[in-house]
Amino acid sequence: MVDNKFIAVIAVVILAVAAVGTYAITNSGGNEKKGLYRLDPVVSIVDMGKCSATPAVVVTIEDMYRDYYGDLVKDDLTLADAKADTKFWDEYCKWTPIIEPKGDGAFTVQVSTTANGTKPTIIPVCDTAIIMGTMYSETLYYLICTEYGVRMYSDESYADRNVSDYMKRTIAGGMQYSYFEGDNIDYMLKTIDRSAYYDLGVNSVQSLDPEKLTSALKKAKTGTTGNVIYFASGTRIATSEQYNSNTNPCVVTHTYYAFFSPSEIKEVFASVECIGLLMGFSEETINELIEDIQLRLYKVYYSVQEKTAGKAKEKAYWEGSSGKAISSAMGKVILNFLGFDASLLDGAEHDIESLLVDRPAYLVYYTNDNRTHDEKMRANN
Repeated sequence: MVDNKFIAVIAVVILAVAAVGTYAITNSGGNEKKGLYRLDPVVSIVDMGKCSATPAVVVTIEDMYRDYYGDLVKDDLTLADAKADTKFWDEYCKWTPIIEPKGDGAFTVQVSTTANGTKPTIIPVCDTAIIMGTMYSETLYYLICTEYGVRMYSDESYADRNVSDYMKRTIAGGMQYSYFEGDNIDYMLKTIDRSAYYDLGVNSVQSLDPEKLTSALKKAKTGTTGNVIYFASGTRIATSEQYNSNTNPCVVTHTYYAFFSPSEIKEVFASVECIGLLMGFSEETINELIEDIQLRLYKVYYSVQEKTAGKAKEKAYWEGSSGKAISSAMGKVILNFLGFDASLLDGAEHDIESLLVDRPAYLVYYTNDNRTHDEKMRANN
C-alpha cells in the first residue's frame, strides 16, 4: 500500500545571466535543487508485500494511479464493461488454472519452482497452513473477509470474530513475526496470536532451516484433525538444495506443499483460485473476490488509457533499498499497466547523472527502505 508518499514540488526560478538564456532551478528557500529533486518527479512509497501476485496488488495499483494521475476518469464502470473491452480482458483477466479437481475431494495442483520447473502434485483440501510469504497470508485474509462481507484492512475486519478466528486457526506459523511488526502488517498483527505462532526465524525460502520447518509442520499437525500445507514462493526456490530443504520436511511429516511462481496480473487470479480451493473456500466466494479485483483493475486501466491517449510514455524508475533498480517481472507489469515506460527496471545501479539524462517522471520506493528521502533522491549530488 502506498504510505507516506510525497510529491516533490519545488518552485522554479528563472534567472537571466548576462545575455545568455540560462537558468538555475532553486527551491523556495533560495538553495539550488540537488539530486533527483531537479526532475520535479511524482514519488510513491509502496509496500513490497503488495506488489506481488496477491489480491492486494490492486490496492498498490490504485494508489499509484491516484498519486500520479489523480481521480478516476469514470467510476461507474461495470464488470460487463470490463469483459466487453477484449484487449483488457484477454491480457489481464483470462488466466490458466493451476488447480483441477480430481473428483475425489482432492486436486491436481501445478507446483512451480525455479529449481524444478512445474510439476503436477496431488493435494487434498487443507485447514492449516505454514506460510512463507505474505502473498499467501494476505490472500487468505482477503478470502475470509469476502466470505463474511467485511472490508479489508478495516477495524471491522479485525474485530470480526469469524475473520480473527479463521486467521488464528488457519495460519499456524511461518516467516518471522518481526517482519509483520516492522512493516505494520495489521491483518496479521491484529488477528494472529503471537504466542501460538511458530516462527521459522527467516523470511526467505533460501535461508530456511529444514529442521525448524519440520518442527513447525509437526506442531501444526497436533493442532488439527485436518490436513496441513506449506505455502512458499516457488520463484525463490532456485537450487536443488533449496528445493530439498523446503520439501523434505513435508515428506517426513506427511504434510503437503504448494509453491507458485506468478509474474503477471492474470496469474493473481490463478493463485487466488488455487489457494481458495485448497483451503476449502466455495467457488462463490472465490469468484466474488476475483470479480471485485477485475473491476477495480479495469477502472484504473480505462482511466490510464484516457489520460495517456496520444501521448508518449513517461519513464518511471523503481528502486529497492539496495540503491539499485528493481527487476521483478511484477514491478514492470504494474508500471506498464499504469502507462509508463518501465525500461529502467533492469536491476542495475543508476547514478545521478544517468537518471538526470533519462528524466523519469515517476519514482517509486519501498516502505521498508530505511534511507531518508534525501538519500533516495541523491540530494547530496
